[in-house]
Amino acid sequence: MNHQAATSTALKTPEAIEVTTERLTELGTHDLTDALEHGKLVYFPTAPVAPPSPDDVAFLRDEIPLHITSKNLSFYPHADRVTGLGGPREIRERVTRILKDYHGRVEGFLKGVIPSFAAGWTSGTSSLRAFQEKDRNISVRSRSDKIHLDAGAYGVTRGDLILRFLTNLDDQERVWRVKGTVADLVEKYGEAAGLQHEGLLRESVADRLYSTLVRGLSLAMPMALSLDRSAYDTAMRRIHNYMKESDDFQHDPEGACDIRFPPGSCWLVFADMVGHACAWGRFCLIDTFIVPKANFQDRGYTPYEVLRRYERGDPCVI
Repeated sequence: MNHQAATSTALKTPEAIEVTTERLTELGTHDLTDALEHGKLVYFPTAPVAPPSPDDVAFLRDEIPLHITSKNLSFYPHADRVTGLGGPREIRERVTRILKDYHGRVEGFLKGVIPSFAAGWTSGTSSLRAFQEKDRNISVRSRSDKIHLDAGAYGVTRGDLILRFLTNLDDQERVWRVKGTVADLVEKYGEAAGLQHEGLLRESVADRLYSTLVRGLSLAMPMALSLDRSAYDTAMRRIHNYMKESDDFQHDPEGACDIRFPPGSCWLVFADMVGHACAWGRFCLIDTFIVPKANFQDRGYTPYEVLRRYERGDPCVI
């Protein structure tokens, strides 16, 4: 990977806007969508969605870590199944029920408060992060405590956006470190990450044929979509990997700040637009939705359009 020097572009410090229960009733049509489009986080100090019952939360905290077989376990709505979980059938069935029910409540809430984003979106996963994220003994590219932009969700997004709704189920705060938005991160580190200007988003005939085959296979095996690829997602994966693997980037304080989310709170963010890491925390539910880029009022802020400007050699930041 090319690790040339970064440009002098200043990194933006992402903001979090607080939305209380009272303010929810006063929001205008585009208040939340405008904030999210501009790379802000939306923080709910009081959960706007009914959480799992206390018995179910205790079950997820105390029992489930003993049976997780991968980085985290996830419920896939379209396949109606949980992955990353072993144990007896009754445990798998209970987890499936908990995550399925909560995901449905989250989706219903979001359709009510950000309906323009929800039009035509894909309901992704409901994932449980059960382990302490700080210094977790997994590969660098898989670690959530390294600042990064999300990339490669479910194989490919082709420029559609990764919206995540997070719920802190722990009895301790969850600390996020945020740093930069996609435009200034690509502007400053694109070259170091190995992004090429010419043909960056060009799809080859082989790529299109491969994608057609994967989509056909997914009709019988929904999770086969994770095998798909695109030029856009390859570019986003390059910047994701560079950010996580660069010690200089991780330790440079420019544009960085910590945001603390207390127990029971929730927050909403486009995880491919905001540089972020979980510096501390465990027991978090993460519900994901893939939002069509066409749903943005100003598509110029989407990562896809950022990369198009980079491909043309134009300034990424608008």
